[in-house]
Amino acid sequence: MYNVENKKPYVATYKEIVIGFVTFALILIVLYPKDLLKQQVLSEKANYDLSMLYLKNMLKNDPDNEELMFNLAKQSLRGNKRDLAYRLLMLLKSSKNKEMQKKAYTLSYKIAKEDYYYLLKDKKYAEAKKLLKEMRELNRFIILHHFYSQTDLEQLYNESLFLQDKKSAYYLVQKLLLQNPKTEYLQTAYYLANELHHYDAALNYLDMLIQKDSQHKRKWQEAKYYILYHYKSPQLAQAFLEQEAQHSSYWSEKLSKFYLGNKRYKEAADNYMKLFSKSSSYKQRLHYWMQALKSLQAGNLLKEASRLAAKYQKKFIGNKKARIYLLKLYLAANDLKRANQLAKDILKLKQREK
Repeated sequence: MYNVENKKPYVATYKEIVIGFVTFALILIVLYPKDLLKQQVLSEKANYDLSMLYLKNMLKNDPDNEELMFNLAKQSLRGNKRDLAYRLLMLLKSSKNKEMQKKAYTLSYKIAKEDYYYLLKDKKYAEAKKLLKEMRELNRFIILHHFYSQTDLEQLYNESLFLQDKKSAYYLVQKLLLQNPKTEYLQTAYYLANELHHYDAALNYLDMLIQKDSQHKRKWQEAKYYILYHYKSPQLAQAFLEQEAQHSSYWSEKLSKFYLGNKRYKEAADNYMKLFSKSSSYKQRLHYWMQALKSLQAGNLLKEASRLAAKYQKKFIGNKKARIYLLKLYLAANDLKRANQLAKDILKLKQREK
């Protein structure tokens, strides 16, 4: 028979258990981030909650591993683990390292934009709308915290336009104008300033556009006049019109309409007659003369209108429209003598035409 030795089973003390656990934990801390973390968090069966808990603790003890986490976030995208990428970047957004924060927010925006297009493609419009709001918040955070360089300005500006974030786009286009005051930026700056009710700034951009964009000068002048009239004061609008009227019949006629709109009928008529005297075209002179008469009539200045009508009656009696208008004007002014004379002149004219 075999001689069997009886031995008591060995039981470890509490001290030995603690030492063993600490040793094992140290091995994990040293080795796990280097070799196993990547495999664990990227594996199909990874427990995201436990992985994130581990990563949070790891960051407290070893903040240098933020770069590893960022690389893992990028790798998880390539492995089509977008949810994990979001979780990793969420941690990195609160990093004390501003450069890492910048990288995390920039990549988060890129992921969100890709997902936004996927949602649109799948016709998930409600989800896409919600994500678009999140993208605006990310974009604003990047701008607010200056997570960009000068070379990024234009791209960030275009993203703000894409997001229809007017305040951010306006802030950025002002910076772009300092680099390059090109017409495209000036136009956008004007439109955004106007929409955001920054009218003084809008007028400033319009002045630059009037000087720079000669092809569309009239368009920008019209915009300037609109802002002056509707959002500044009638006095400033009048001053603008009077200045432009010195060099342009178009703006001079606008000035007459301004006077009419403000019930300054005599000034409107006088200004139309200035245009009349400067014009050499029969058609234009007829137009300005009749507008002057109508201005006086609108102000119930019928005697003045009758006198002005009689002064140029012979020049325009050949125009049927003018004859009818004059006859009605004389009758309205109770100027029967001139009405009677006009009737005789019309009769003579018709007899000559026969």
